[in-house]
Amino acid sequence: MQAAPSKTPLTRVILAASAGNALEFYDFTVFGYFAQQIAATFFPSSSPATGLLLTFGTYGVSFLARPFGALVLGGYADRSGRRAALTLTILLMTVGTALMAVMPGYRQIGLLAPAGILVARLIQGFSAGGEFGGATAFMIEHAGRRAGFFGSFQYTSQSVSAILGSGVAWSVAASMSPEAVGTWGFRLPFLLGLLIGPVGWYVRRHVDETPPFRALDAHDTPLSLLGARYSGRIALAACVVAGGTAGTYLNIYLPTYVHRHLHATLSGSYAVGFVASLAPLVVTPFSAILSDRTGRLPVMLWSVGALAVLAYPAILLVIAQPTALAMSGVFIGISVLRAAYTAPSAALMAEMFPVAVRAAGMSLGYTLGVVVFGGFAQLAMEWLIQSTGLLGIPGIYLAVTSLISFAALAVIGRRIKLAL
Repeated sequence: MQAAPSKTPLTRVILAASAGNALEFYDFTVFGYFAQQIAATFFPSSSPATGLLLTFGTYGVSFLARPFGALVLGGYADRSGRRAALTLTILLMTVGTALMAVMPGYRQIGLLAPAGILVARLIQGFSAGGEFGGATAFMIEHAGRRAGFFGSFQYTSQSVSAILGSGVAWSVAASMSPEAVGTWGFRLPFLLGLLIGPVGWYVRRHVDETPPFRALDAHDTPLSLLGARYSGRIALAACVVAGGTAGTYLNIYLPTYVHRHLHATLSGSYAVGFVASLAPLVVTPFSAILSDRTGRLPVMLWSVGALAVLAYPAILLVIAQPTALAMSGVFIGISVLRAAYTAPSAALMAEMFPVAVRAAGMSLGYTLGVVVFGGFAQLAMEWLIQSTGLLGIPGIYLAVTSLISFAALAVIGRRIKLAL
């Protein structure tokens, strides 16, 4: 059955699909940037290092809810439509962000404070689990031949959110005393993030369903079919995500890393993260357009291969020369390569799954990749640095995950026929 073309302008499609991803990534960026203040407020401990590990642990535990969100919300998107699932996910995300903004601290409500933060992160994780697959399928199924370019707006929205989140964090740190930031200033970015939710919900309520989904003869494909036929592709998709998500969460970890271990000032550490977050905004669309013309794999293999080779030496350079110029140059370079790699990846993963199971398949692959390689990255890097004293751990981590992605792409190129 051939469905009628959508009447929704593509600009509205992009805004609808990107809004939830923007809120999700803004929230996770701000949480990572203010990890030390959140630790002191909600996870008091006799040791600041222990409190920080508990905070990163809570940050990581929220990612364990993502696979459940991928199954429930991804399956819902494949049964009831992309639009219905997107409307639900952005409502859940807004609730999670609101809890972060208003939750009283440990001194006010005791153990209910860390428990409340955990609930907020689990809500965010559950909703984020279904967001990527549903939103990406929605955008790419509207885009047709320009799937790489339109799919890349998932990552462009991440870049915009990272810029906004790091910029707000930098502004808060630069305009307030450290005491004020730790007491109440860290809540301001979460309050600002709530503005994204209502706008995204309204836009998502007023867009058409995708033509490929409307053309399906049946919308009740069981999830057991996904596991039986496409488990290998889900695993490969997770490995494709590895290098990109490691680079993404390394960028979120940067302020803590350069402030705590390289002894940059608080505002200076946020400035480095802000500068590094600008590069993907420029690189992402060009890389995606190139992938529409030459294919996804050549662009992705080149960029992730370069990351695998250069990540560790680049971090060693920063350790040897922890100046603002060296840190900015190195982290901008890493961001450029990471953006060039991730830009075509949304379209690549969509092309790995048929329409009937696309949202759930993409959600599971992406979510498992983020859980395994990204969600606990900050906790793992901080713990390893504290345990071993090796400041080059972030470079080793990024190099290893990039090699995993390179190998997955090689397998996909040999064994899987990609098609929308």
